[in-house]
Amino acid sequence: MDLGEALRGVQLKAYVHSQGRGQPAQQHLQAVRRELPALVPSGMKVLTSGAGQSLPVVPWIAVLDSNVTTTAQEGLYVVYLYRQDLSRVYLSMNQGATQHQRNAGEAGLTGVAQDRAALAELRAETALLRKHLSDEVLAGLKGIIELGAPRNRFLPCGYEEGNVAAIEYFPAQLPDEDALQADLNRFLALYATCVEIKSEILATDPGLIKTTAGSEKAKPKFKPKPPAFRPKTPAEYRAQMKAYVQDRKPRHEALLNDFAKQAKAAGLVPANNAHPCDLTVTGQGNHWLVEVKTVGANAEHAVRDAIGQLFSYRHFCYRENSRTDPSLVALFSEPVGEALVDLIVSLGIEAVWRQGAEWYGRTRVGAQSLLAAATTSTASTA
Repeated sequence: MDLGEALRGVQLKAYVHSQGRGQPAQQHLQAVRRELPALVPSGMKVLTSGAGQSLPVVPWIAVLDSNVTTTAQEGLYVVYLYRQDLSRVYLSMNQGATQHQRNAGEAGLTGVAQDRAALAELRAETALLRKHLSDEVLAGLKGIIELGAPRNRFLPCGYEEGNVAAIEYFPAQLPDEDALQADLNRFLALYATCVEIKSEILATDPGLIKTTAGSEKAKPKFKPKPPAFRPKTPAEYRAQMKAYVQDRKPRHEALLNDFAKQAKAAGLVPANNAHPCDLTVTGQGNHWLVEVKTVGANAEHAVRDAIGQLFSYRHFCYRENSRTDPSLVALFSEPVGEALVDLIVSLGIEAVWRQGAEWYGRTRVGAQSLLAAATTSTASTA
């Protein structure tokens, strides 16, 4: 299933919320939930409407960063929202409305007053996020969406008020698949930017907004403290790294596992137990050291971190132990841009990234490529 099939199917199968879970359109949404993850970055979660006790008036397909939220009820997420009459579908940068309704309830409000207060709070936070986004980021995007649902339905109203930016499609006249994927990639980048903006507002202006960038469920169970001392010798460094607990998040682990699975299927031997290294891969007469990075709003940060860690691990984990230098690989959750790939390759590091369901990469001429070795049948070179 591609994006076009996923989006057209809801209209073609004539979704009606009153017809129950057995209707073809709801069965289609369940298939979307199973199959669409192959088209989004590793670790992103796909949810569809219909998991609750009753079907919603407005069907939807959401893409969530599992590092940020695991539910459409709170936190920020990207979502395809249909008008009730299915004449349009919006790709929307949105936020959970239920958490605002909960805030109003905790303030002692009930009924219509609770819903009104929640929508006002949601409207204010949406306006604040848009204020911090540049004209360039918002170019060509809609600030208002109209879902055509009755005004006494809280969630459709919440989706409208929670819309930060959107693209409007007509399900019967969708753009081609490449354009749909490009739009989704644009919104996933916008998603990362909105998370950073909201996190910064929460840190610098406490009380200005009343909800978090993510959900409580998505928060790690502990916050490991950074190392407190600077090692003076290689032995101290190795001892420090053995004791250091890394905070690896779901998207990072999903990306690592997906690539390791691909490498193993190609007959290579992946390993993730060489702490603190993310991944090593051995085979075809070579040994690769892989640093895995999920890319947020600023790809340069991920690239700089990957370069620094690869050089650091090569020095302390290999050279200081009289081991042969490994081939270095930086593995990213999405494209980081041609200029940064040029930088990575100029330093003798292979760059590999995921785009949709495909792996892409580049390495210096003459070097033995891990991407080619691990994904011979599916890899693409840029």
